[in-house]
Amino acid sequence: MLIKKIVFVCLLFFFFTTNAFCEMAGLELNVNTSDVEGKFEFILPHYDMNIMPGAGILYSDDRYLISNVNLSVRDQVFMPALSLGLGFKGIFGTAEKPDNNGDYDAGALGFLLVGEYDFRKDFTTVPISLVAMLSGAPDPLCLMDTDRFFDFSFTVYGHIIKNASVLAGYRHLNFRFGENADEKKVIDNAVYIGCKLHF
Repeated sequence: MLIKKIVFVCLLFFFFTTNAFCEMAGLELNVNTSDVEGKFEFILPHYDMNIMPGAGILYSDDRYLISNVNLSVRDQVFMPALSLGLGFKGIFGTAEKPDNNGDYDAGALGFLLVGEYDFRKDFTTVPISLVAMLSGAPDPLCLMDTDRFFDFSFTVYGHIIKNASVLAGYRHLNFRFGENADEKKVIDNAVYIGCKLHF
């Protein structure tokens, strides 16, 4: 319970202090029948490229609580509607053991790949954008009880008004704890809906 409070306070502090000097920020909330995910990102001003820090937290029905901080550099590629980003993603949190006898500690510093196609910027001008995010960390970059980490999400945003979007997406999360034959795996596939506010 204490780690949940610490993570929550850190994320609130990070959000409000960085929002004071960022160029543009987005706050997103995703839900389904068993998961709640909140995340935000912002663009640092005074740079020729888009440097985008962000953070998020994912809670799933007492099975796991995973927080992350990330940093990526993004730019348009080939056409104005297509942008790609590369960066790093650090994750930390807990996952429930199978016998309900305590928790595994999750931690990793992995690589992050982001791809976005914004139909508002091509000839169709449809108010929809597609965003795919892929991150992972092999064993040398994992910490505490974690052996491997992989995360993928694909989200469709419908930009209904200037400063708000509705969304629907798919998320795949894969953790492995331990290095023996009895290693614990946390594998979660989920479909979610939500909204995102742009400031």
